[in-house]
Amino acid sequence: MLLQAHAVMTTQPKTMKGIRYMQPLDYLKNYTGKNVFVKLKDGTEYSGKLRLTDNAMNLVMDETKMVTELNKLVAQLGTVFIRGSNLLFVSIEPEKVTFFEQNQQQQTQPQEESKDLNDDE
Repeated sequence: MLLQAHAVMTTQPKTMKGIRYMQPLDYLKNYTGKNVFVKLKDGTEYSGKLRLTDNAMNLVMDETKMVTELNKLVAQLGTVFIRGSNLLFVSIEPEKVTFFEQNQQQQTQPQEESKDLNDDE
């Protein structure tokens, strides 16, 4: 009986000091039919339309592309199944994803340009 009550409680949105929040799986289910970006534990990255997800966070994606960290196309895959235990993260706003490698490149580029300017003097 206690377990059933707990299961019901975890699926409903909760509030904390007037702020409403949801469990990650429930939040992800709201993005069915929208584009998502997925990175796996082995470093593989996919971009596509989320078709469905289950309680183990297994994903089915349509129009899926395998991409590099710089968002370059590696392969067109179509519909794929991704096992939830392999997920590192899922981004529901792919354009907002930044990578450590990209940040490093952006930080070193201005330094290299300033070195070039100083060399001319």
